[in-house]
Amino acid sequence: MIMYYFVFGFFYLLSLLPFFMLYLFSDAVAFVLYHIARYRRKVVYENVKGSFPEMDDVEVRRVVKEFYRNFTDNWIETIKLLSISPETLKKRMQGNFDVLHTLHQQGKTAVGISGHLFNWEYMNAVLGLRQPYQLICVYMPLTNKAFDRLFQFIRSRFGPALMAATTLNRDIITWRRKQYLLGLIADQSPGDPGKAFWLEFLHRPTGFVTGPERNSQVFSQVPVFATITRRKRGHYFVDFQLLGNDYEPIRERGEITRLLAQRIEENIRLDPSLYLWSHKRWKHPWKAEYQGQWIDSRYPVPENGK
Repeated sequence: MIMYYFVFGFFYLLSLLPFFMLYLFSDAVAFVLYHIARYRRKVVYENVKGSFPEMDDVEVRRVVKEFYRNFTDNWIETIKLLSISPETLKKRMQGNFDVLHTLHQQGKTAVGISGHLFNWEYMNAVLGLRQPYQLICVYMPLTNKAFDRLFQFIRSRFGPALMAATTLNRDIITWRRKQYLLGLIADQSPGDPGKAFWLEFLHRPTGFVTGPERNSQVFSQVPVFATITRRKRGHYFVDFQLLGNDYEPIRERGEITRLLAQRIEENIRLDPSLYLWSHKRWKHPWKAEYQGQWIDSRYPVPENGK
């Protein structure tokens, strides 16, 4: 408990600094991570190179360097959420929320899905201010209790209810008779690759978690995708659009995941440096035994290991 108040107090005071000072700090941290600590530099480089084989080495290194600055900006901006005013947040994360208003008027329940593109924390925060649903923000609990409590405060500050990803399947049942918007970041590497859906994503066979599709179908959630772009440093735009062709849940097996992977890839290609390349997205290689989980109609089932 004491540690939480120490952590909260330190980061709250840090959040009170003006943006220009925070970005100077971000630049310094990015320099240390890239040049000195070399934080996951090999992982980042290999992820970018494998995803964009058409890029030469100069272009890959440019994307990697820009990623590190965007990476530290993301967390500096997240700290700023401790004290940022609603008016400032809405100026820095603008967007198109029309589809959410339409779905709400129709009495539908929705699931908003995105990838790990910066700044997804701003997007989650502004959703509590710019659309009519009760937002349920799904998060992954942190091992460190003080930081876990800090992030729960940040993510719930503008109205969202929080739901741990580890208990989502159980906890979402209590909302089955209510109208809500479930917010998911759904491009994580699957825990069990044998139960994942597999398809071609950024030039490689890639496993996707099945939870977003399963929950959408079980609870009749209309899937909506959030495309995040950056207009300038610290200023973003999020565009919510239906994942399918109409205002109804999608029932076909694998269709939500196929569309989701396609939209995430399109979003990444708009500005590759905004994607979270530091996580080990492709740590699970394709195996022939997963062929029953291959859902990509655009490509044949790959050979073992390819």
